[in-house]
Amino acid sequence: MRLRRRGAKRMLQRQLAMGWNQWRTVAAQMKAEREALERAARKFLNQKMYAAWNMWRSWAEEMRRQQKAMGGAIRRMIYRKLSMGWEKWQAVYQDQKFAARMG
Repeated sequence: MRLRRRGAKRMLQRQLAMGWNQWRTVAAQMKAEREALERAARKFLNQKMYAAWNMWRSWAEEMRRQQKAMGGAIRRMIYRKLSMGWEKWQAVYQDQKFAARMG
């Protein structure tokens, strides 16, 4: 009787150990699959973020270039008007100076 109980206990422990080992194997496999999926998702998201970052950098660089070009054009327009005003003032001054000498 005792021998039978020991044998049954041993069989039960063996089955429990086999079940435990199988559970550990499946759990490890599921963990590896989950980590692989997470890596793939991170890679996908990082690609999208990197692409968005590069697009923003290109846009910002283009805006800087346009701003510089517009600033130069506006400066040229302002200075042109200023130069025209200065030359007009000089011409009027010369005319008045000439008129004052003439009498």
